[in-house]
Amino acid sequence: MSKALHLNKLDAIRGFAAIYVLLYHLVSHLNFIPQPIKTIFFSFGQEAVMLFFLLSGFVIYLSVYKNSHITFKAYFIKRFRRIYAPFIVSILLAIAIACFNGNLLKSFSWTELGGNLLMLQDFGEVKPGNWVDPFMDNLPLWSLSYEWWFYMMFYPIYQRLGKTPYCIYFVLGLSLIGYSSYLVVPNHASFLLTYFTIWWSGVESARVFVRDGRFTYRNIQPIFFSLLFMTVIAGIPIFQEEKIRLGYFPFLTFRHFFISLLAVGIGLVWYRWKLLWFEPLLGWFTHVAPISYAIYILHYPILIQLNLSSYIPNLTISLLIKLALIFGLSYLTEIQLQPLVNRWIK
Repeated sequence: MSKALHLNKLDAIRGFAAIYVLLYHLVSHLNFIPQPIKTIFFSFGQEAVMLFFLLSGFVIYLSVYKNSHITFKAYFIKRFRRIYAPFIVSILLAIAIACFNGNLLKSFSWTELGGNLLMLQDFGEVKPGNWVDPFMDNLPLWSLSYEWWFYMMFYPIYQRLGKTPYCIYFVLGLSLIGYSSYLVVPNHASFLLTYFTIWWSGVESARVFVRDGRFTYRNIQPIFFSLLFMTVIAGIPIFQEEKIRLGYFPFLTFRHFFISLLAVGIGLVWYRWKLLWFEPLLGWFTHVAPISYAIYILHYPILIQLNLSSYIPNLTISLLIKLALIFGLSYLTEIQLQPLVNRWIK
């Protein structure tokens, strides 16, 4: 399989993950959909984010591998433009919607804004030790702080250890230290380190693909071991809980590592089956991939927070308008604005 074809498949998965998160939030707020349908098919929004992490690590490695002499300044500027341009749009969008709804003063917080601009936000409702919540309850923003700091940690580690076959074990050590320290003193920085192994599994997958041109169980064993190890470690605190809550720490962290391990395993099996039925199932999501990041961070304020009921009481029409706004604004942000930002900031 060629590298171009492989990246095309990754784009399809990225597009699928973005649409799934959108549907996850949409369906959860539709009362007429039976709860069993929601539970069986639309309960895995955070698992979709783990796919984003894996894909992000893969793509970052390829981008740096092609330009091995890139300076940290150039690398930082590229990551800054990519993350912050749509992110600023999401902040302005949330403020505009709050103004439209008439609850800006109630929902706006300078501390929250500052913490989000510094990429310190997380979804504190489901875990202890949170520093700041996503800006104005735009919940998908929780993962951006992870992405940003993964990017920042990637560069020095790649420059020092990126060409060694055991780099993933160094990252695994960081995750183990992070999780251990989090159990002692819950905090966001430790949790970032904990999840670094998931993201770096994408990096390692790309390194293996560039080196060998294919995936085998043997050449991705370090990935399996690292994810399995952290899955086991993340599962230990569960036994100390009186009541297991599937969407809350510590079970949530176990879920995240387990689904990442499962995703790599399914990916390998599907790859060895030559990605049978991939195109009919996921191929069309390639068309969504160019605006997937914007869809991910812009859909929640429009879909969930924008109150149109006073103006458009018909639910179907309201949802159609909201979906049009989501895809239209995502297109403007990614296809029209992002190239301008790339030219302005160099």
